[in-house]
Amino acid sequence: MGRVKLQIKRIENTTNRQVTFSKRRNGLIKKAYELSVLCDVDVALIMFSPSGRVSHFSGNKSIEEILARYVNHPEHERGRLHNQVNLRRVLGKLKGEADRTYKEASPASTDSQLEEIQQEILSCKSQMEDMENRLRIFEGDPLEITTLYEVEFREQILKETLRRVHLRKV
Repeated sequence: MGRVKLQIKRIENTTNRQVTFSKRRNGLIKKAYELSVLCDVDVALIMFSPSGRVSHFSGNKSIEEILARYVNHPEHERGRLHNQVNLRRVLGKLKGEADRTYKEASPASTDSQLEEIQQEILSCKSQMEDMENRLRIFEGDPLEITTLYEVEFREQILKETLRRVHLRKV
């Protein structure tokens, strides 16, 4: 089954447009990463989604360093972008955001973040153990069932799982 040739025009449906942006953004970032590694070049990529959220990528150097290098590059070698004032403003804004992020990462907030992450890890471990126990019911040996209670418990879980499958199917 081949791909359909997509006409390059604005996608009218906002949901489809957002999904396409998300998928293509990841592909573009992947290509920028591959280019930076394979060719050993400095790459800076900044994108703003339709909702205003920023996505960015830089290879070995920071975006600030790459933009500063671009701003300091001779004007006649820059190509089409000549707006040095805007680039300096963006560079300053990125530096300010980096400074704020660095200041926000104080030891107290880092400790609380670490505690929060540890709680989330424990919760995920608990969920994983529960799912592993449920999975054992599907893989389990019928000879291991020794009581009527175990049979009813496994039957209940199988019915619940079947119900969920039916809901997803519909």
